[in-house]
Amino acid sequence: MRYVGDYIGAVEAEMRKISESLVSGNATTFDAYQRLVGQHQGLVKALDILNDLLKEQDDDN
Repeated sequence: MRYVGDYIGAVEAEMRKISESLVSGNATTFDAYQRLVGQHQGLVKALDILNDLLKEQDDDN
């Protein structure tokens, strides 16, 4: 479970970094803004998939 926790921590850290970048106004163009938002959405989806897989694992036990 250590690796899963490390993965979750790394993904959440990256999400925070992207959020802070957006709030700070670092997206100087609309394309840059869309790219950051898309990256954030992708990370959210990755965590959702992982959570679903972990739930299935718990349900099997």
